[in-house]
Amino acid sequence: MTEGQENIRFLIQRPKTPVVKSPMHCSVFNKSIKREYKSNRGCHQTMGYAEIKPNQPSKFLKKHTRIVIRPFVGTKKNTTFPGTSDALNPVYPSRRCRKSERKPEEKTKIINRNFLNENIVDVIRKVPPLPKHRVQDTRHGHIIVLDEAGLEPTFVSKKNFGKTPSYIKKIIKTNETEKLAEVERKRAIKPPLRYLPADERNELLTGLKANWGELYTEFLLLPMVTDSVPKINRKSRLENQLNNLEKDINLLEKYPSLYVCDN
Repeated sequence: MTEGQENIRFLIQRPKTPVVKSPMHCSVFNKSIKREYKSNRGCHQTMGYAEIKPNQPSKFLKKHTRIVIRPFVGTKKNTTFPGTSDALNPVYPSRRCRKSERKPEEKTKIINRNFLNENIVDVIRKVPPLPKHRVQDTRHGHIIVLDEAGLEPTFVSKKNFGKTPSYIKKIIKTNETEKLAEVERKRAIKPPLRYLPADERNELLTGLKANWGELYTEFLLLPMVTDSVPKINRKSRLENQLNNLEKDINLLEKYPSLYVCDN
């Protein structure tokens, strides 16, 4: 056996040293506290006690046994509670102190009517009610009153049945008046556009073509070489004017009927 193996054997066979724990404080009342906590736990989880001892049969609820404390109301001006103001103590006069407001000269009027006979006559003259129009819709006896359920066409017998309601007539009348006022307003205003007659159209067309011819001749007289800024500007200006005239001429030739604005 080698030296290393002997050392390992010595470590394995060496006895373990005992671990000494520090003493922990334990209360003397520990068990009693646990017992009380478990005994009182959940005794009032509901509204009040879970079990109430009932009264004996001899102690049943009797009349005028409940004590009711009613608020004190003084009958004199000087009767007040200690430590309170007069506003919280209203004074009401007693029945004996009250005097009759009736004047001594006035007398009660005696009514000589027989109400019983009047009621009897009213009942005799009363028209008996008509029987309700009822329908039984099931075999178990379920009954439907047609008038109350809206199944009886009672609206047909009305006076205004099939007639236009008054509020709808009023709305239609107001709408018609508004439309007439709008039409009159438009008639009063001068129309912004007017129709271009054929003579005026031909005159405009000939004038535009004459202007186009003059500008075209001026454009042809321009030099071939545009090597300066004024020459370039003049050429571009003439080209824009010719394009605008061509657009106007095409518009007049394309559409025979036109509306123009005087402004």
